Order: sequence, then C-alpha cells, then structure tokens
Amino acid sequence: MDLQGLPVTLLDTAGLRQTDDIVEAMGVDRALARASDADLRVFLMDDAGLPPGLVPQAGDIILQGKADLAGGDVSGLTGQGVDVLLDRIIAELSPRAISSAVITHQRHRSAIERAILALESAQIALERGGEAGELVAEDIRRAVRAMESLVGKVDVETLLAEIFARFCIGK
Repeated sequence: MDLQGLPVTLLDTAGLRQTDDIVEAMGVDRALARASDADLRVFLMDDAGLPPGLVPQAGDIILQGKADLAGGDVSGLTGQGVDVLLDRIIAELSPRAISSAVITHQRHRSAIERAILALESAQIALERGGEAGELVAEDIRRAVRAMESLVGKVDVETLLAEIFARFCIGK
C-alpha cells in the first residue's frame, strides 16, 4: 500500500489469545513473532482489551475495533475511523522513513553491496597502514564505479560488455 509515498505492507495476523488448542497456539506464536519484527504494530482491541502478556511498545497504535457496534475507534465493516488510522500510521512512519531508502531492484542491491565491499577493503588497508596507497585508491575507484552504475552513469567498457554479452555482431 502506498501511503503518501510511504511503501507500507499491512499484515493481519491471527487473533492473539490464550488457547489450549495446539494448532491455534502455533498460529498465535507465529503472529507474536511476526509482530515483534514489525516496524509498527497496530492493535484493534475488542471489549477484552489487549491480550494477557502483550506489552505495548513505544509507537504502537492501539485502537478499539468494531466502532459500528460498540462505539470504538475503527470499523472494518463501515470504514469509520479508517482515515484517522491511516493518518496515524503515516504520522508514525514518516519520520522513520526520512533517512531510509528502498532498494527495489537486484541491480541496485548488487551495486550497493559492491560499493560497501570496496569501501570496507579500503578501510582495512588504511587501518593496516604501510605503503598501501595504490590499493586503497583502487578500492575507492571500485566503490565509485559501483555507485555510478547505481545512479545510471554508464562507461564505454560497460556498454560494450553489455552489447557483446547480448548480441551477436558480425561473423
């Protein structure tokens, strides 16, 4: 879901409750594990409140569900309060997203990984000291080339390699 430019994935988990049923308990355990890894947790409570043992964390959004029946905050049936919920999600996630980026293509990920490896290699060489100036310079050049490929700068060697890799030219 795109919320004002924020890529957000919403997951609806199994109800969180105490149970003696082994299969249902496994579902609850998986839901709790997934919730612990989430960037933001939204709890829609019923009349019983939060499940026993569940401790709210900073940033959690806790609302009363079934607004159409019990006068709560949000109704899945009528949509009442959904706009307010979405505004709260945006308000909570926007400050976190300002300093983050989303890598959407494997090519981007690969370029960033190559740049990181080259910079780590340069850092190790610098920490060792000695006469490794040329090696450090080459590592930095590799990092720059990786980042240039990320932003779309293409050099002649890359272009020729791509052409020869994909096309048969003359025989």
